[in-house]
Amino acid sequence: MRKWIIRGWGSVKEQLYILILLFIYRLLWGYFLYRFVRSAVVPALLRYPSENAGGSAAGRLLYYIDAQLSLSSEPDVRRWLWILLILAGVRLLATPFIRAGLLHELHQESRGERGLFFFPGMKKYGLPVLLFSAAEWMLSLLPLYWLLPKGHRLILSSYWEPALFLKLLPFILGWLLYVFIIRLILLYMQFGYTGGTGIFPSLLDALRCFLPAAALRILFGLGGLLIFLVSAVTGFLSPGLPALFIRQLAPLPSTLFDMWGLSAQYHLWRSKTKDS
Repeated sequence: MRKWIIRGWGSVKEQLYILILLFIYRLLWGYFLYRFVRSAVVPALLRYPSENAGGSAAGRLLYYIDAQLSLSSEPDVRRWLWILLILAGVRLLATPFIRAGLLHELHQESRGERGLFFFPGMKKYGLPVLLFSAAEWMLSLLPLYWLLPKGHRLILSSYWEPALFLKLLPFILGWLLYVFIIRLILLYMQFGYTGGTGIFPSLLDALRCFLPAAALRILFGLGGLLIFLVSAVTGFLSPGLPALFIRQLAPLPSTLFDMWGLSAQYHLWRSKTKDS
């Protein structure tokens, strides 16, 4: 596994311009999302009855009733929700095109080519990778058709008996494991499609090297989780300029771990393709 991590790091160094572009993209995305939340959510929170200002339980109840009525009848609230939904859709659609550019860059690098292949890769493989992502979303959400009704009943029952909520834990963990496996297998199928070796041979490669691939996924996932925890803990313990500085820089190491993990997975796939 160490060999693929080292090779993945070498690929990241070759794609330094992509790292900078994605960092700027995530930085701007976070800024606009922050501005949106601030303009939409903060005014609503300021209307919450403060206990220091003599707010009572009746005042808080009226606040919740007013919020529910606003969700169903207030046009401004519906407009903000639509904007949030559109932003989420744009982010979901952009991610497969970015992955397509990264995959094309990795394939060209492995062939000894040097150049700017990121944007041509987005154009060439963006739509096929988007179809893979759509299949991933559908397969990931499919078990929820059976899990959500059962989970809804348990959540309602746990209001009176909190111990029942623990019965949800095996279902949640099972679903997360299922999503983890689906995403990993479909990633290797995308390697095969964009690399021209075929989808189904890459599916077999994914099954053959599932354990080291899963270990790589977990390792780099823990790296991203560490960045998130550092940012969150800093904001909690030291709010102000240090927290703002770390929060603004957080997309850089997060993007680095994402690209490094993808490159390491690619080199693992490529080693298995050469063996076969």
